[in-house]
Amino acid sequence: MCLFRSRNKKALDVHVAGIHFKNPAGLKQSPTIRQLRECRTFGAGFVTLTPPSEDVLNWVLALQEYRNKTVLAINVATDLSRSFSLVYDFSDLIIIDPDGDHGIDSPDISDTTVLLDEVVNLRLCYEHYTPIALRLSHGHTPDEIKALLDHCRLSGIDAIVAPGVRKVQMVIEETQGRVPVIAAAENAEDALACVAAGASLIETTLGPFAFSKFLKTLSQQ
Repeated sequence: MCLFRSRNKKALDVHVAGIHFKNPAGLKQSPTIRQLRECRTFGAGFVTLTPPSEDVLNWVLALQEYRNKTVLAINVATDLSRSFSLVYDFSDLIIIDPDGDHGIDSPDISDTTVLLDEVVNLRLCYEHYTPIALRLSHGHTPDEIKALLDHCRLSGIDAIVAPGVRKVQMVIEETQGRVPVIAAAENAEDALACVAAGASLIETTLGPFAFSKFLKTLSQQ
């Protein structure tokens, strides 16, 4: 077994929002955490988990085994303020997902900005700083994205999760590359296009084989 990195391969480690990632490729998993050990075996740079709708407290307590072993991004999509408070001490990055049902219509912009202000104020109650990202909806228009980005820059949101390469490009152009973008990619081709567009991190739902192949391709570019 080769225990060293080939000099021909790209060094993939990155720093985003004050967090060190061994590589920019992450896996988005179901509410269960039993696959975390396997995700580490696959070589994921981070794992995005969504808390269950019930019994969130016991769910986050079960994450203690993996704290400081895997970069954990917690996707908060229901009962947002309460869930934010419960997962804060167990997260490396908290993703606010106002469109948790991933419907066609985007969530109301004013409701989203109020929510962002609430969670940023909640963060002030903690001694340590955990970065916050906003997940954009597929339904957001360019004007809505611009309004949200303006608010994010004023309120102290650390990163944006954008679905697909077109929205990744929108965010990078609007912020002039000053806000890290996490691309939510549905397949390897989309993921590579998002990397080329300038995404700092890539969140995928690829299976083990496809993910390993994607990571290998990424390291050779």
